[in-house]
Formats: sequence, structure tokens, C-alpha cells
Amino acid sequence: MKSPPVVIQHVRLARQPIVDRALQTMGYELLYRAQDADQVARISNSNQATASVVINALTEIGLESLVGSTQAFINVPLKLLFSDVLKGLSPRQLVLEVLETVECNEATALAMGALKQLGFRVALDDFPSNDIGLPCVANAHYLKFDVLADGVDKINKTVALAHRLGLKVIAEKVEEWSDYESLKAAGVDFFQGHFFARPEMILRQSIRANKAHLLSLLVLLQDEQVTLDAVAEKVNTDLALSYRLLRLVNSAAIGMRRKVDSVPDAVRMLGLNTIRSMVYLSALTGIDGKPPALINTAMVRARFAQLLSTKTQLGNPNSAFLVGLFSTLDAFYDQPIKQIVSELPLADAVVDALVLRQGVLGEILEYVIFYERGVWLDGDEVTAQFNAHAPQLYVEAVNWAEQML
Repeated sequence: MKSPPVVIQHVRLARQPIVDRALQTMGYELLYRAQDADQVARISNSNQATASVVINALTEIGLESLVGSTQAFINVPLKLLFSDVLKGLSPRQLVLEVLETVECNEATALAMGALKQLGFRVALDDFPSNDIGLPCVANAHYLKFDVLADGVDKINKTVALAHRLGLKVIAEKVEEWSDYESLKAAGVDFFQGHFFARPEMILRQSIRANKAHLLSLLVLLQDEQVTLDAVAEKVNTDLALSYRLLRLVNSAAIGMRRKVDSVPDAVRMLGLNTIRSMVYLSALTGIDGKPPALINTAMVRARFAQLLSTKTQLGNPNSAFLVGLFSTLDAFYDQPIKQIVSELPLADAVVDALVLRQGVLGEILEYVIFYERGVWLDGDEVTAQFNAHAPQLYVEAVNWAEQML
């Protein structure tokens, strides 16, 4: 039977710099793009668009690569503003742009205030200059005025009032250099538009996640009594989500910068709130599709390595599982495994196993790969221990992977 093709998706977003009065970049607005060739956003579902931008920025591409030490401006629609999802993210570099479609009333002001207390900076996007007296303005840090909608003269008359309220003003869709000069003279703090730079497309290959699995994990996370161990066990069965969480641990947006040797370690480090946010946003992105044969291979390797480690008491079973799970990442990303693991906060023993096939974990992985190919190894005492248990454990691993997938 012919194996199904490996399913690889492009993750994509665009970024446009926001500059200060001296034309120095203070941040980037991260923009949703549905297709590689898109020059503008084609958004049919604003929640999905925001989820896609957050997931791609924090885990697939990396906030550090996208914005460096500056700020990342991300659009927030009504549903996400009034949910708890964003509260699981780190506010260190994120500016949440409340969309113009959200009514600027008391309820919105309260939701913005809750995010503000958590440390997020909040901007009001495409804000009509006539509405500066509305309730939600009190809990904003930035007002973004649309030059094409409001006009330069109207914005210029509003800048002083915004400053008296303690707000910074961003003029967006600045198309002409003369408009920049006029807005700057009126006291506008920051500028965004084609006069300085058009949005730049950022692309990266990624593994397509299994939406059904994400949704089942989301159901599990709704249980208030759920344990981190139960969540870790479930995450362990999803290659794409495991990879994202490890990228998140190493992300500038989280600021942990610690090495881990297993998915359970990463889950404990991030905590349930962050895991819930990432799973919910991953599910919202709309990624779907039956897991490809390559994911099945990764799952079998992971379970087989874990069972061998447990049975022989060699190495850490959770670390063995991670090594097996990540052993196919180079095939997914068309990049050397050494380059991929350099972006993940993995313990040295895990890195040595994946890159060099060294150490106990490296021996386990090498044995697993040879056995998968039908090669029966003879040799030292460790190999003999593996040989004694391999036939039964491999069948268990295959059955487990089929059940999980």
C-alpha cells in the first residue's frame, strides 16, 4: 500500500515596522497572510487570523527573529479580547491592538484593564479621532489613527488631547513623506506606512498539526482537576504541538531560557494557563488533515525508545520518548537536525543523541532506527539487552501509535 504523502504547510505572516520620530524602529505590526503571494490580508475569520499570527510568531518563526528586542503589535478581535486565552501568554513584548470592530464601551474598557494589569500594552487600532472621549480610551497605551480614513489635519488636531490623556499616538497608513513631516510637526509619536516600508512577508515550513487531537486535548484542559502529568502524556502524542511548546520555552516572549530533557518537563515549566492558550490558538488556526506516515514513524520510534529505556533501565524514559519523537524533524523541515535542535532548549544528552547518536539515548535511538529498517544488531551487552525485549516492545509501540493516531 502506498504511504500517504508527508503533509507540510507553510506558516506565513507579514511584518511592517513602526518607527519613531527619528525613523528608528520601535516595533513591528505582525500581519496575517493567507497565501504566499498575498500583499494584503484576506481575513474571513478574525479569530483564526489572530491565532495564526500568535502561533507562528511565538513558536514557528520565533519572536526574536521577527522583532528582536522591539515590540510586536498583534490584532485582537472581540472574541479573543473577552476570553482568557491571551492571559496565558507573556506580555513582555506584545502590544495587543483592539480592532476597530470592537465597540469602545465599558465592557471593553474592563477587558482592556484586566490585560493592562497583567502587563500587556494595549493599542486601539484604526481609532476614529472623534471618539477619543469613549470609555475604553482610559485603558489604552496607544491610539492608532488611520491617515487615509481621518486625514492628516484631523489627526493633527487630536494629538495634543491624546497626550494630555497620557496616550502615545501612532499614525498608520502614512503614504507620503509630506504627511509624515506634517504629522511629526503636530507631535505624533510613531509612524507606520508605505512612506517608510511596505509589509515584508516571512515564510517557514512547518508540520501540519492534527486538529482532532488538538480539540481532544482542549477538552481535557477544560477539566479543572486535570494534572500536568495527564496533559504532558497527551501532548507527548502530538509531534507538532511538542515542537511548538519546546520552541515556546526557548522564546524571548516567555523569557525562561532553560534546557529541558522531555515534554513533561516543558509542560511543567510553562504551566496549565500557557498550555491552554497555545492549544486553543493552535486549534483556532484551522490546520487540519490526517497525520502523515512520517508522523506515524515518529510516534512508533518515540514509544519504542521509551519502552526500551523503561525495560532495560537505561536512560530516562521521557527523554528517550522525546529523542524518538524528534528524530524525524529534519525530514519535516528540510533542514539539518543540528540546525533545528539549536533552536530548541534541549538538554545536552538529548542533543547529543539527536545530532551525534552519542550517549545512552543515542544508543537507544540508533538501535530503534536499525530495528525499524529490519536490521538485527549484534554486539555489546547493551545491544543484547535491547535484543532480548525488542520484538515484543516494537509490536507494542506500533499498536500504541495506531491507537493514538
